[in-house]
Amino acid sequence: MTLCGAIAGADGWEALAAFSHAKRKWFEGLFDLPNGTPSADTFRRVLCALEPREFEKCFRKWVDDVAASFKGEVIALDGKSLRGAVDHAGSTSPLHLMQVWATKQRLVLAQRAVDGAAGEPAAIPELLKLLDLEGAVVTSDANGCTAATTVAVREAGADYLVALKGNRGPQYKHVRNAFETADLKEISASSKTNKGHGRIETRTVYAMPAFGWTWADWRDVKTFVMIERRRLMVGAAPETETVEVGFYLTSLPPKATALSKRIRAHWGIENGLNWVLDVSFGEDRQLIRDRRGAENFAIITRLAHMLLRNEKTAKYGSTTKRKRAGWDDDYLALVLTRGLTEDS
Repeated sequence: MTLCGAIAGADGWEALAAFSHAKRKWFEGLFDLPNGTPSADTFRRVLCALEPREFEKCFRKWVDDVAASFKGEVIALDGKSLRGAVDHAGSTSPLHLMQVWATKQRLVLAQRAVDGAAGEPAAIPELLKLLDLEGAVVTSDANGCTAATTVAVREAGADYLVALKGNRGPQYKHVRNAFETADLKEISASSKTNKGHGRIETRTVYAMPAFGWTWADWRDVKTFVMIERRRLMVGAAPETETVEVGFYLTSLPPKATALSKRIRAHWGIENGLNWVLDVSFGEDRQLIRDRRGAENFAIITRLAHMLLRNEKTAKYGSTTKRKRAGWDDDYLALVLTRGLTEDS
């Protein structure tokens, strides 16, 4: 009932109770309801009683059953805060989840609650050990740029591409100096320009073989990467241009075109997952005050998102699909079944 409710737009305990009551006849065709449908308190007690890590194991088992091989696929690591999920004791710290996202298959592979962004680095190796990522490319922002991450990725049989920022002082300076002293015309480069939304953006990626690397606890650092983003704001007076430069470390060879595609693919987690969860599912507005309940409902929400995405007969977005699932029992059943795989 909770999964069906999450698919159809019920985003809290009272909404789940109202949804199940409205769909009582439909549910009675699936199982007996001698005592009627659950109350809001029953939904709350059950979802708050479940052990999140055990529940997440069941979630991963479902993903394992529907996922294809991840060989060559970009697997993005990223954190997300659920701003409405604070505990009943009055804490103002939101629930923060570390997520693993398969960018091509658009599947959430795993998640783990952590103590804010600062807790992400410690959770990454633990999550990677749970997954079969042989042949994949694991990407991360600066929070995942640690020696432990490089070791965990390589031990999983995958490659990594991680953003390097100033919080890794010596390593950052070393890579930055390598590009400052290099002749950029003599190293691998790839450039692409996009126009739209009142701006022209040119992204140029440079890649060179890693050299002078003295930090032995970092596993298989093979390539230094620099990306330069130039944004020209047009249609305004005066036109302005901004330039941003970022750096990456990777175990992949210094081929700028391939690396550029993978850097771009990483940010698909923002549009393909986080944006949908916030806009279509209103996750930041869900006021579930129990942290365990919020974590468990987040698993349900991600499962609902993936089922809706996999249902391709309807040619509209998740928001409208959710409404239709609430209106149309046959369509809700289609999302639950045909949505599991491409050909079921």
